[in-house]
Amino acid sequence: MTTHRIALITGGMGGLVQAIAIRLHEQGHRVVVTHSLGNTHAIA
Repeated sequence: MTTHRIALITGGMGGLVQAIAIRLHEQGHRVVVTHSLGNTHAIA
């Protein structure tokens, strides 16, 4: 059985969250980012 680390980032918008998500992914984490539906500045 393979173990995967999952990072859940809430309030995901802007460059800082993007940088953190990229770094965690590079380190082998599966990354999930959430944001509110009304947020028009979210990065996909």
